[in-house]
Amino acid sequence: MIKNILSRTALLVVDMQNGFLGENGGMAKLGFDSKLLQKAIPGCVELVQIARQKNTPVIFTQYLYEKDFRDGGIQVEEIFPGIKEVGLCAIGSHDSLIIDELKPKTSEIIIEKNRPSSFYSTRLETYLRSQKINNLVICGVTTNICVETTARDSAQRDFGTYVVSDAVAEVDDFRHTISLKALEHMFAKIVTVKDVTETWLKKNS
Repeated sequence: MIKNILSRTALLVVDMQNGFLGENGGMAKLGFDSKLLQKAIPGCVELVQIARQKNTPVIFTQYLYEKDFRDGGIQVEEIFPGIKEVGLCAIGSHDSLIIDELKPKTSEIIIEKNRPSSFYSTRLETYLRSQKINNLVICGVTTNICVETTARDSAQRDFGTYVVSDAVAEVDDFRHTISLKALEHMFAKIVTVKDVTETWLKKNS
């Protein structure tokens, strides 16, 4: 049991969108195997279900670019211009939507972002502080980009940070493994879906 996540804890579901996970999404069009990212879906679904059952706040992030990608910066303009070419996660597109299996409830918070960190230029930290949340359980995609960047920023803000190893995924197994190893060294506790759900099921609703 992970005692620290019994209270003042939120579940953060990172970028579980059609553009990353869909077989016809932007990532697939860029030549990446979306099936590897789909490995995160069952774990995320289970975590969301138990969190809702036990009244643990669920927060979703949504990676969004302007339709003309003018907000993409160096990532789109120089590092990965293919993002613009395939229209990955452009506002209003099918790519941008959170997958049906994890459709947020109207009462749940969605954090819109256009950089890997869920904290960068978003209202996430303000919301967490206002709700007196001290711990974040993180799941979603991709392990070594948005999940890792978010986890590092979470730890640097002194939130207890827990990354769920079997509810995050990457298009490269080596990067997935190395990312989790790097996070475990200084920034986050690496846990499993079973670790988290067994703890939450011990909570009073």
